[in-house]
Amino acid sequence: MSAEGGDGEPGKESPEKLQDEINEVWNQIAINEEQIKPEVDNNPGWKTVRIFVSSTFKDFHQEREILVKKVFADLRAWCEERQLHLIDCDLRWGVPKETTSEVTLKTCLEEIDRCYDDNKVPYFVNMTCKRIGWIPLADELPPNLMKNYRLVFGLSVTEMEIVHAAYRIENPNALFLIRDDSFLNEIEDEDIRKEFIDEVQPRADTKLNILKDKITSRFSERVFTYKCKYVPGERLYSDYMTKKGRPKLELDDNFSKIVLDFFKERIAEQYPVVKTEIDEYLDATFHHKAFMNSRCGIILGVNKKSQRDLIIGRESILKEINDYVENEKDTSGSPKLIIGEAGAGKSSIMAKAASNVLQAMEERAAQPCKVFFHFVGAVPNSTSLLEILRRLLREIKPNSDFPETLEDTVQLVRSELANCHLGRVVIFIDALNQVDRDMHLEPMFWLPEKLAPNVRCVLSLITDSEPHVVLKRRQDFKIRDSEIIVPDLEPGKRLEIVNNYLGLFNKTLSTEQVVPLLGKKASSNPLWLRIACEELRIYGDFNTVTDFIKLLKETLPGLLQQVLERFEKETDRVLLVSTLCLLEVSRFGLLEAELLEILADKDSLEYRETGGEYNPEGSRVIEKRPHLPYAEWASVYRNLRIFLRPYGNPSEGRLDFYHRTLSKVVQDTYLDKSKSDADYNKKRWWWHKKLAEYYRYCGTYDRKVEEYPHHLLFLEQFSADEEDQKRYSEWLQEFLQDIKAFDRLYDNEFSADLLFYWRESGDKDYVQMCNQYLELSKRIEANPDLTTVDRCKTLEQLSRVMGQGGRYVEALQMAERCLEMLKDPSNEMEKKERDEKLISIYSNIGHIKSIISEEIPVCHEIIGLHKTVIQIIRDNHWENETRFKKLTALQFNKIAYISGEIYRLSRSAESLAQGLENVEEAIKLYAELEDFAHELEAQLTKATLYRDSPEEQLKIYKLTRQKTRQMFGKEHDLMCRLSFNTAIAYEAADDLDNAYKYFRRAYDLGLKVYGPKHSSTEKYRDTICEEKFALIGRSLGHAVD
Repeated sequence: MSAEGGDGEPGKESPEKLQDEINEVWNQIAINEEQIKPEVDNNPGWKTVRIFVSSTFKDFHQEREILVKKVFADLRAWCEERQLHLIDCDLRWGVPKETTSEVTLKTCLEEIDRCYDDNKVPYFVNMTCKRIGWIPLADELPPNLMKNYRLVFGLSVTEMEIVHAAYRIENPNALFLIRDDSFLNEIEDEDIRKEFIDEVQPRADTKLNILKDKITSRFSERVFTYKCKYVPGERLYSDYMTKKGRPKLELDDNFSKIVLDFFKERIAEQYPVVKTEIDEYLDATFHHKAFMNSRCGIILGVNKKSQRDLIIGRESILKEINDYVENEKDTSGSPKLIIGEAGAGKSSIMAKAASNVLQAMEERAAQPCKVFFHFVGAVPNSTSLLEILRRLLREIKPNSDFPETLEDTVQLVRSELANCHLGRVVIFIDALNQVDRDMHLEPMFWLPEKLAPNVRCVLSLITDSEPHVVLKRRQDFKIRDSEIIVPDLEPGKRLEIVNNYLGLFNKTLSTEQVVPLLGKKASSNPLWLRIACEELRIYGDFNTVTDFIKLLKETLPGLLQQVLERFEKETDRVLLVSTLCLLEVSRFGLLEAELLEILADKDSLEYRETGGEYNPEGSRVIEKRPHLPYAEWASVYRNLRIFLRPYGNPSEGRLDFYHRTLSKVVQDTYLDKSKSDADYNKKRWWWHKKLAEYYRYCGTYDRKVEEYPHHLLFLEQFSADEEDQKRYSEWLQEFLQDIKAFDRLYDNEFSADLLFYWRESGDKDYVQMCNQYLELSKRIEANPDLTTVDRCKTLEQLSRVMGQGGRYVEALQMAERCLEMLKDPSNEMEKKERDEKLISIYSNIGHIKSIISEEIPVCHEIIGLHKTVIQIIRDNHWENETRFKKLTALQFNKIAYISGEIYRLSRSAESLAQGLENVEEAIKLYAELEDFAHELEAQLTKATLYRDSPEEQLKIYKLTRQKTRQMFGKEHDLMCRLSFNTAIAYEAADDLDNAYKYFRRAYDLGLKVYGPKHSSTEKYRDTICEEKFALIGRSLGHAVD
C-alpha cells in the first residue's frame, strides 16, 4: 500500500543501540521463514493474476501513475491474450478516512492474502527511497493481527508488506525498485523536499538502510536502482479536472521496461501458453468463449443461495431468457430480441445468458443440445456475416461442406433453422446491428420467418437499428412478445455494481463520495458507470477523490470527452487526435500498419484551414514508406485500446471504434460537428484527403477497393474548387480502370458498387466506362504475358459489366470477340477448359440478344444457344456439380423466358408449353439446390408466361415481391423488374392507377439501382411519361427528373 499516518516517536537512542534494535526485529522475522515456490498452471480457462504495489504514498505518486496507467495497461493487454485477468492492487485511496488502524492494516495484509489465494505466490513490486512510512505504535497493533500474520513490533507498514508478501518466503515473483535519492539535491523548496523524506531522523534513515541491505542480500538479482529528475514548476494532475497536484518527477526510461519485462517473464513461467494445432473454427470459438467469460466478470454479484454469479440489475432479464430457452412447449418460432440503447449492458447480459445455458447443458449431458454464441465486434473477423453463418453451420452441421458465397450460405442457414428435423439448438448473437452490411442482401434474411420447434435464437440489437426495424416489419411473430427491453439500472443496483467493481481492487467509496457519483443521471447506464469506476480506479490522489467525482460529466458522451482529455495529457496529443479522426472518416476501420505509416509524417497531421496545394508526388512511395516508431504508437494505443474493436481478418490487425458513442464524441470534439455543417465538412474533407492520398499510392488492393473510392467521392462532393472536383473524379475513373481493382469490384450477377462509382464519378450513362473498358480490352488482348484463359475471363467480365450498365451493343461486341478467341484452333486451352468458358459466353450472348432484339428468328437462335449450353454441361463431368446444376437451371429459365416472348409475338401454343415446361424444370432444380434467390428469378419468368391471366400473374408477383424484399431489401435489380412487370399486369387488367403506382416505383428504384441514364431506367421513365400515366402522375403531384 502503504498507508501513512504518524511516523512514530522520535528516536533518542544512540546509533549503535538503534541499529541493534532494528536488527533484532529482523532476527525475529527470520525465525518464521519458509520457502514457497510458484506452481505451473497448464489448466485451460481464464485465471486471475494479482500484482500488489508496495511503497509509501507521498513520495511515489509519479511511479504509481506510470505503473497503473502505462505499465499495467500494457501488461493487461498481454495477459488477456493469454486468458489472464490482471488486477493491480494500488491502495493509494479506497480505505475510508474514518477506519481504525487495525482495519487499515488488515486491508493491506488481506489484499496480499488474496494474491496468495489466486497465484500461490504473490506478484509483488516494492519501491523505496527516503521514507519509511507509518510505524504503528504498540497499542495500534492488535494481538490477534500480530499472531495471525506473525508480525513483529517495530516494523513500518511498508516493511510488513515486504515481510508478508516476499521476504519471509524468498518470493521469486517479487521485484524491488530503489530510487536514487540524488534528485533531492535539485529541490530548493523545503516544503517540497519534505514530501520525499521522513521528518524523524535518524530512525528513518537507519531503518531504511537496514531494509535496503536485507532486500539486496536476499533478492540481489531482483533489486534495481533507477534515477529520476525533479521537474520544477510542474505538478502531477496540474491541468486535469481537480487542478490540484503533486511534485512531478521525470523517471529513468528503464523504469517501465524493468517492471514490464520482469512480470511478463514471471507470469509466463507460471502460466505458460499451451501450443496446439489451430483449427480456425475452434480458434474462433475459443476467443468468443474468452470474451464471454470476460464479460461475465464485468459487473457480477453472487447469488447467496446458488453461489452462482449473476449480472447485477439484470436478474429478471436473465430469467426471461432462460425461460424462453427452456420452454419446450413454445411453438411460436420467434427469436428473443434483447433491445437497448448503447451502453445499456446488452453484451454482459448475452454473455451471462449464454454462459448459463452452457453450464446447464453440461449438467444435463443426457439431453444433447448445441449452443452457438457469437459476439460481433469482440474478436477479429466477427463482424462478417459470412463468417458468423459459417460458424453457425459448423455447429449445427459439423461434417458438411459449406457454400462459398454469402448468398448461398444465407440460403442454407435459413433453410436449416426452419428444418423441423433439426435437433435442439440455442443461438446467441450479440450486437447484431454491428454486422457488416452487404448492400445486395436484406440484413436479416438468414433468419427464417418461423424457427424450427427445437431452435431458440437470442439476438441483441440497438433500439431501432436497421436489423431491429427489419424484424419489426415482419408479421410472422408478435414483436412485443419477442422483445426484452433493457431498462436503466435502479439506484440500489448501481451501488452494488460500484462496490463490486472497486472491491476487486480493494477500494471503497465513502457515503459522501457515493452520493454525488450515483446522483449523476448517466449512472443508470452500465457503460457510463463502468467507465467512471475505471477512471476512479486509476485516479491516484486520495485527498481529491471527492472533488474528482463531482467533476465527472453527467452524460456518456461528456464522460468519454473527459477521458479523451486525460488521454491528450498522457500521450502525444497530435498522434491521439489524428488516430481518432482517421478512424472516424475511414469506411471500414484502418489497419494498424496503415496507421503507423500515415502517422509517421507527424508534421503533416496538424489540421490546416486549407488542404494545401496539390502535389502529385506528395504521397508517392518509391520503395518503403517510413513507420511511426512503435514506442510512440504504443502510448496512443494503450490509452485507446479499451474503446477499439478488432475488425476484419485476425491477421490484419484492423481497428475501429467499439462504441458508436465514441464516434459521436470524436465528431463533436475534433471534427467540429457541434459547430456547423460547414465546419464539420471542412474538417472531414481534410482527413478524407489524407486517406485518399495515402491509398492512391499505398495499401493492398483489397484495402484500396474498400477505402479509396469512398474518400474520393467525399472529396469530389465537398470540394469548393472545380479543379479539385475534376481531379478527384479523374482519380476515381483511373482507379476503376485498374484491372486489379476491377476484378475485385466485379460481380457476375450485378456489379452494383462498380457501376455506382462510375455514376458518381460523373459518367451517368456509362459512355466513358464503355470507352475506357474498350481501350482496356485492347491492351489485354495485346498483352503477351496473359494466357487465352486470362484474356477471355477479363473480356467476358468487361462485357457483362457493360451489359449491366445497359450498354448492350458494346457488351455484345466484346462477348462475340471473346467467342472468336475461344473458337480459334490455335489457342492453347484444353477442351474441358474451353467448354467451361463457352458455357459462360453462350449464356451471356443469349442474355444480351434477348434484351436488344424481339425478332422471332433471333429468339429461336437464343434458345439454340441455351440448349447448346445444356448439352455441353451434360457432355462433361464436373467436380463442382452444384455450380453446373445451377447453370443448367439458368438455361432452363432463359429458354422459358424467350419461349414466352415468342408466344407474345406469335401466340404459338407450342412456345407457351415449352416455356412452362422449362420454367418448372428451373424451379425444381433451384429448389433442390436451396437456391432461393434464383428460384425467385424463375418465379418471375413463370409469371410472364401467364400473360393471358393477369390475376394469376399478380398473385405470383405479389408473393415474389414479398420474398425478394425479405432477402434483398427494397433497392435491388430484381425488385425493379418485379415492379415493372407488376405494372404491366395491372395495365393488362385495365387498372391504370395501380399500373402507374408500380411503373413509378420501378422508375424510382431504377434511379437508385441503375442510375438515371441506364436503358432500363429510361424505359421506366418513358412509360410514366406516356399521356395516360402522366395524367395520373400530375394529379398526384409527381414530377419526373
